[in-house]
Amino acid sequence: MQFKKLIIALAAVAVTGLAQAQAAKFGYGASEDNSQGMAVKRFAELVKTKTSGRVTVNTYASGKLGTDAQMQSAVQGGTQELMVGPTANLVGIIKEYALLDLPFLVTSYKEADTLLDGPVGQTLSQKLEAHGLVGLGYWENGFRHITNSRRVVNRMEDVAGLKIRVIPNPVYIETFKALGANPVPLPYTELYGALETRSVDAQENSLGLLESGKFYEVQKFLSMTGHIYTPYVVLASKKWFDKLSDADKAAVRAAAAEAVPYQRTVNREATDKLKAQMVKHGLQVTDVSPAEIARMREKVKPVHAQFAPQIGAQLLEQANAEIAKAK
Repeated sequence: MQFKKLIIALAAVAVTGLAQAQAAKFGYGASEDNSQGMAVKRFAELVKTKTSGRVTVNTYASGKLGTDAQMQSAVQGGTQELMVGPTANLVGIIKEYALLDLPFLVTSYKEADTLLDGPVGQTLSQKLEAHGLVGLGYWENGFRHITNSRRVVNRMEDVAGLKIRVIPNPVYIETFKALGANPVPLPYTELYGALETRSVDAQENSLGLLESGKFYEVQKFLSMTGHIYTPYVVLASKKWFDKLSDADKAAVRAAAAEAVPYQRTVNREATDKLKAQMVKHGLQVTDVSPAEIARMREKVKPVHAQFAPQIGAQLLEQANAEIAKAK
């Protein structure tokens, strides 16, 4: 009888452990067919394989677990295990992350990869654990472009007066103020409805999210400005991560390391095709001239100066040096 009770108890422990593993929730804002969704799925598969099923990740697309800010809070608190979202949302708790939001900071994928995968990206990641988070790698949203429902934007002056949705982040707000627009901070999950009801005229995002979010249905004009490169960051709850065995921690990190190049490759291949797709969707696409891009870059230089004290002179100098090497 005692032996039978022991077997039942051990079985209960095993079932409980499996339930805990299966309860690892990975939330994100984009749709499943976005590069973000595809990479989350790949990550989950890799984790299951590398841990021999000891860690199982369930995925939740399209903001099912809340806005990026809500998920970040849940991951910090340990009620959600994993998420991926823009680094811009971390600025509220780690001010130095504002570095990655500076307009026209990087102008190529090579520069972005060098910055994120090098010492600067690692320095920023190390600051996460003090806030209950573990950084598992940088993915990408990509270069952001402006869409709107009012007019063609092919000169800097055309941005002026547009009521444009921006990420709830001070750098984004100040960037578009500098360009003469009226920035409206809104969560991504509220963006389509705001465009549809015309409570905002415009938005700025990557072509990948423009496609997966179907914002072309409620916008008329696309201007290729590439004004900010937005990284994503994969975050784990430190409370959850610390409970994993050393072997499973290593497996999760290995899965994340494999997912990084996969997500970036998928995103970039899709982006290369999406410009033509936007035309098919009925958007009027404008290639903003290098001269106008240079004017915009000059106009927003004060934003760099404004946030330099927050970022730290040493980190900013290091970032610029790393970017210069990649040019």
